[in-house]
Amino acid sequence: MNESLAFHLLNSLPGCGAKTIRFVVGIFGSAEAAWLAPESAWTNLGQPRLSTIALARLNIDPGKERVLLDESGIWVIPFTDPTFPKLLTEIPDAPALLYVRGTYRTCNSDHLIAIVGSRKFTNYGKQVTEELARALVQAGYTIVSGLAFGIDAIAHEATLEANGKTLAILGSGIDDASLSPQTHLNLAHDILEKGALISELGPGTNASTGTFPARNRIMAGLSQGVIVVEAAEESGSLITARLALDYNREVFAVPGSIFSPTSSGTHALLKEGAKLVTGIHDILAELGDTFATQETVSEVSEILQTLSSEEATVYKSLTHEGIHVDKLIAAARLEAMQVSTILTKLELRGLAKNIGNMHYTRGRSSSIS
Repeated sequence: MNESLAFHLLNSLPGCGAKTIRFVVGIFGSAEAAWLAPESAWTNLGQPRLSTIALARLNIDPGKERVLLDESGIWVIPFTDPTFPKLLTEIPDAPALLYVRGTYRTCNSDHLIAIVGSRKFTNYGKQVTEELARALVQAGYTIVSGLAFGIDAIAHEATLEANGKTLAILGSGIDDASLSPQTHLNLAHDILEKGALISELGPGTNASTGTFPARNRIMAGLSQGVIVVEAAEESGSLITARLALDYNREVFAVPGSIFSPTSSGTHALLKEGAKLVTGIHDILAELGDTFATQETVSEVSEILQTLSSEEATVYKSLTHEGIHVDKLIAAARLEAMQVSTILTKLELRGLAKNIGNMHYTRGRSSSIS
């Protein structure tokens, strides 16, 4: 029996939560030793409930549990493992283990930032989420969110479209049958290719009212900061943000219309001291990062060599935050029709993106060939 399996077995015992697992692992020296210890050793710890938990081991078959994890493509990261997220160990109610599925080991665990928001989003919220996710990917960040409807799903999708890494933290098991919401199963499978699904809940565990606030603490604890794009006055996004404040993480809020109910929560956060977000520079400056994107100097130089002088002028005028076509025309000092033609060519190559309302952003260098 390996230590990861032993942690899963302990987590499968009724009444054996994170605090209990950490306690018995500390007493017995390892999860395996705790699992194999006789009932009398558990009883001698002086807590009657531990004897009941120890007896429940008889109902669990370690061999079947190992097969279940293997067939689901799930591995376990105990809190004792060096790969357990460092920031997550700092929170007072940290999980004892994480179930992981996907390519977590390829993600940048030192640069994690969460993007959360309302399920009932506006077009403005969608655009802002896509812009921020894309720019953060280019700045080298892994995007964390909760796979929920609305802003969460948009954040994951925009990250994948930008060829970035994303982690989905679930309030359910991460096996296909338990995953919530089921309508996002295809999105979850896409995330597996460039990120991971993560939960403290074992396979076969369905989501419930109580599992989502617990999930939110993991999102907040994992991340350097939390960005709230849109949120009503009472929402899970605000729970995540306030947990982040408790954990001494940076909290960012995107302002919206004073008439929009989906911005009332973000405005409340701003009153409470959240950082105002008017663009990617606000986030990177607060985190102490320079905007050193994955688009290196050598890559940009390579791109420019493939462009005509007029195309290069337009490309260099594009930003990662969006610029109106009229400003592009003025910056490039070219005719409007010429700029329009060049933008079409750049879009076809993935070097420019029309984000609506005649605004364009610089595209991803990864799509250049």
